[in-house]
Amino acid sequence: MAANMKKRKKKRLKLGTFTGIFFLVSALLYLCSTLFLRTYNNSLSSQKQEIEAKITELQIANDAVAVEVNTLNNRERVNSIAMDKGLRLEQNNIITITKANGD
Repeated sequence: MAANMKKRKKKRLKLGTFTGIFFLVSALLYLCSTLFLRTYNNSLSSQKQEIEAKITELQIANDAVAVEVNTLNNRERVNSIAMDKGLRLEQNNIITITKANGD
């Protein structure tokens, strides 16, 4: 009966091994998250630069169109085209439109 009475020792995870495993897992997760965040930050930076380049390109195009509108909107040009078409300027029919303060 003595052979049957042997106590089996339960294997317990010691505190030192638990902290070691926990430290290794934490270090691995830290490295993975650091690499991921660095890569993500680089991709966001490149997207930002692309968007800023597009904004600059559109601003240049808008400025060019504004200059073209100003040249086409010139009063003398409009009057010369009207005279070429046989139209004449009558002071009684002129209405001046001004911008409101809110615009």
